[in-house]
Amino acid sequence: MRPFLPLLVLLGLLACPVVSLAETVPGAPLSRSFGSEHTRVKPGHMALATSPDGELYAGNQDGVLRFNGIDWRLTMLPARSAAHSLAIGTDGLVYVGGYDTFGRLAPDGEGGVAYEELLDTAGLTGDQRHLGFVFQTISTPDGVYFRSEKRLILLPADGSKARHWPVPETARSFYWVGEDLLARVQGQGLVRFEDGKLVLLPGGEALADIPLPGIVAREDHLLLVTNDGFYRADEHGVSRLPGPASDLLAGERAYTVLDLSDGSLVVGTLDGSLLRFDAQLRIRQNLNLGTYGILALSVDRESGLWLATENELTRLTLPSPWSHLGEDQGIAGNPNDFEWFDGALWLATSQGVQRMRPSEDGQPVAERLPWTEYEAYAVLAAKGELLIGVREGLLALGPGDDAPRRLHEHQNHGVFALMASRHDPELVYGLSGPDVVLLHHRQGRWQQGPRLSLGDISIFGLEEGDVAGELWLGDSRGAVQRWTIDPQTGAVDSREVYDDSRGLVVSPQFGTSVYRFEGRIHATSGEAGFRFEDGRFVPDEAPPITLVARPHEMYVEQTPLGDYAYTTRELWHRPKGETQWQPLYPGGRGMAGYSSVRFGQDGVLRIATWTGLLQFDPDESRTELQPLQLAMESVVAHNEAGESLVLPTRNDGAEPVRLPPGYSLSLRFAMVSMESGAEFRYILHGVTPDWSEWADRDLFIRALPPGDYALEVQARTGTGRQPAAMTYRFRVLPFWYQQWWVQVLGALVVLGLAVTVAMWLVRLRTERFLEANRRLEARIAERTHELEDANRKLAELATEDALTGVANRRALENGLRREWFRCLDQRRPLSVLMIDVDHFKAYNDAHGHLEGDVQLRGIAQRLSQQHDPQRELLARYGGEEFALLLPGVRAEEALRRAELIRAAIASSDAGMTVSIGVAGMVPDVQSEPDSLLRRADAALYEAKRAGRNRVAADAGVAAG
Repeated sequence: MRPFLPLLVLLGLLACPVVSLAETVPGAPLSRSFGSEHTRVKPGHMALATSPDGELYAGNQDGVLRFNGIDWRLTMLPARSAAHSLAIGTDGLVYVGGYDTFGRLAPDGEGGVAYEELLDTAGLTGDQRHLGFVFQTISTPDGVYFRSEKRLILLPADGSKARHWPVPETARSFYWVGEDLLARVQGQGLVRFEDGKLVLLPGGEALADIPLPGIVAREDHLLLVTNDGFYRADEHGVSRLPGPASDLLAGERAYTVLDLSDGSLVVGTLDGSLLRFDAQLRIRQNLNLGTYGILALSVDRESGLWLATENELTRLTLPSPWSHLGEDQGIAGNPNDFEWFDGALWLATSQGVQRMRPSEDGQPVAERLPWTEYEAYAVLAAKGELLIGVREGLLALGPGDDAPRRLHEHQNHGVFALMASRHDPELVYGLSGPDVVLLHHRQGRWQQGPRLSLGDISIFGLEEGDVAGELWLGDSRGAVQRWTIDPQTGAVDSREVYDDSRGLVVSPQFGTSVYRFEGRIHATSGEAGFRFEDGRFVPDEAPPITLVARPHEMYVEQTPLGDYAYTTRELWHRPKGETQWQPLYPGGRGMAGYSSVRFGQDGVLRIATWTGLLQFDPDESRTELQPLQLAMESVVAHNEAGESLVLPTRNDGAEPVRLPPGYSLSLRFAMVSMESGAEFRYILHGVTPDWSEWADRDLFIRALPPGDYALEVQARTGTGRQPAAMTYRFRVLPFWYQQWWVQVLGALVVLGLAVTVAMWLVRLRTERFLEANRRLEARIAERTHELEDANRKLAELATEDALTGVANRRALENGLRREWFRCLDQRRPLSVLMIDVDHFKAYNDAHGHLEGDVQLRGIAQRLSQQHDPQRELLARYGGEEFALLLPGVRAEEALRRAELIRAAIASSDAGMTVSIGVAGMVPDVQSEPDSLLRRADAALYEAKRAGRNRVAADAGVAAG
């Protein structure tokens, strides 16, 4: 059983894909939307296309948008025409249809694209160029078709003369299917275009008055997606396909259709709905994406489905095993627990008990049940009944029951966790405030049994041992305990405490937690992990405990899909039958707060997070993703005179890129990926000792000494995918005076001067010997004086403050400059806390300086306990003032640290308080290290003016 605190942190919900609506609850695909605040263009997108290199192109009211996963860039068309249609030609270029124009986007030689109009190439002259709207751009093996209001134009792929034909006003959309160009003509039906002629297909007249949003080629027929449902077209004719899918489609204003790699197809409607049907035309998903019409669909290289709407662009991860359930599905509150029972998904949430049943229309909605006025905490299906823990007690529900019966009731202590016995199927343990409630299955139903008092244990994890009645309890206040009880009577036969003497080193701050993994009891305390062996705990130094940053939060769930280890911020997976653990980012790195993992009886894995409940359906298809490519987008060199040089973005052959001396480098990395959260890290071999932290794609390298350098770069997407690493080699050329022949010539000149000086010294040797004898006594006295001065200076340079034992001000100044330039190179934040003991002068006046010194030493010791001496620097700045240097810590985190320090001093037995000023920034070349101290000092005096015993932040921190 996962750890439970006395006060639960309630969680929100997201879930997964869809298997079969008759078997499980379909979730919504993971999504990401881009509005005008992202694209910086007008709302209204009409076309989509994905280039061979993975970039997305969108036809917009302002032109053509190009997206590489990070930046949106706009290419405008002549006369600021909107881009109504897009297609990828056989040459890999993007072809565009606008208003009175059509053309293509070609590389501009600077990493961008430029619009090339093709009206002249098409041979259009005079009134022929008055095309009006170019509604469709259709790419075929023969070439690219442009369909305008009255004309159809073909630009052959082989470069031969363009062809064009008039099109009747009754013609609607054209479709390239197999080797034919098909169209629907109002009043006529489905036709084939044959060199300017429109030939009616067998039975095609059935669609004379029925809009046709799309055609999908099947193995032996054409699937026609119409506003009257699905139709089948073959050599025998055209006929409507009966069934729920056609009936559902007939009630929608379908507008655009796309078939997916798994054989399913999606239909976008003008009402903002997206319908997904499988290969057998069963409804898989029915998503309401808003009120704006869906005008175009496209698939990127990473299994992402893009939707162009009248308002924004949206990317859905579809098809994908991962999906989510949440507020859009009517779930109220944050789900604490979940279970599949009696053909439905049951949720225990902060708003009570809720149930979600499969829906034939693909839109399941959560139903809130009036069985509690408060929170529901836990659900467990066992022996044909569903046990439900609520604030007021415990409920039991049988299959098909309209209402549950109450097993346990308490005004203050409900049941907030349930655990089925591993050994006795008729025994369940329930955690109820200060007690463990034993539940027994008797006479075909669950009944309440004895209660066990936990005493002063603050339970943090409960696991059953090797026999029924053997319980292991984690305690957030102390050591792990093992109880042996009689499951029938509840009598406690023995209690054992496992603390330091039994191998488990207990952290007073975190206490202990327990979990079961691979048949053993494991425990954590603070940052350490332990496993139970031969009657005692031993250190656990094997994954997964060694993989997570917060071991005290970790819990492990073993499922048919493999093992999952998780904390609130990390999720690791070891597939069944494998030995290696892999990090998982199912919703991107922005999704976290993992609190529960469970494999349901419907065959779906669900994970509760802060933002909802993720679902993983192993039966849902998975698209094979194409490899990512990592490259350099731009490399620009700058010198102190403000001059810039654009350098090559890649190495041609083995020769490194040549960089003039004295130039710094600004580099921008590139990785085309539609998944959010792209990050990069680097190592400059021979300069940086290790890989940098993951950061954005911009890197600044200050001027380097002459020599050859190799910059190795790695990248990853928000879901953890990584391309092959990239190495950029460059050579820093020497200044003229650093060249070898100049240095040799200089060495010869120095050698000549040395010989001349030596000869002169020989001539003066005798005189200097006599002079030395005469002045020997005076020189000894002078040297003695110099030695005394040197000793005095060495004492001044000592780095330890004699009174408090912490670093002195000189050590602070040296450390500040060192960390300033290190953070400048690595683009990391640096923060400073200025700490002043409140009313210290008055204390000195009242108690004397000796007592004042004792207090200062005590304050210094308490401050030392609040910092990491390996990474941070605590120094006495002067008098009763101290400074804490925090490299790599952002200003917001420094502000939180300052408040913890202030509170710790105020609550100590020192009898004194402190005021703290906080300042932080990412160092830049225009600022000096001392500016950070001045800002922190100003913030300190603001805290003192505000009344002391408080923390004040520099204006830059408050603004952030």
